[in-house]
Amino acid sequence: MEGHGFECSKFWILRIDPGEDILISLRKFIKENNIKQGVVVMGYGTLAKISLHWVTHNRFPPENHYDNWEGGIEIMSINGMIVDGEPHVHITASDKNGAFGGHLEEGCICYVLCEIGIVEVSGAEMIREVVTITDEYGNTSKRPQLKFIK
Repeated sequence: MEGHGFECSKFWILRIDPGEDILISLRKFIKENNIKQGVVVMGYGTLAKISLHWVTHNRFPPENHYDNWEGGIEIMSINGMIVDGEPHVHITASDKNGAFGGHLEEGCICYVLCEIGIVEVSGAEMIREVVTITDEYGNTSKRPQLKFIK
């Protein structure tokens, strides 16, 4: 475990319009505003389509399941990190059948509205580096790990 304190330098609100892809819009906004590191602290809205992925078990190596569907989908929460200008974002949403969530993927299309809050941070730098980890059974896997550069 490792942690680091940051200064909150700016709070951004991003409005995503109907028909726009949430992740593509978020990446574009981050690039246009030169946001190198930050925290996606909130998001809500509605989706016409959703695409996400999640892990299917707790063994190494992790196995990802990708899925997408259409319909009246309500975004309950969007949150994540921006590290070295790249967002890693999770979403919780619901439809008439219940709630679901996972890693936000391209293909999440705004239906009526979507608004996202981003806190840009400064005072140190974060990167993601690939490390090898081992589970309790001795199985190994590679994964990205957050690293702080002071």
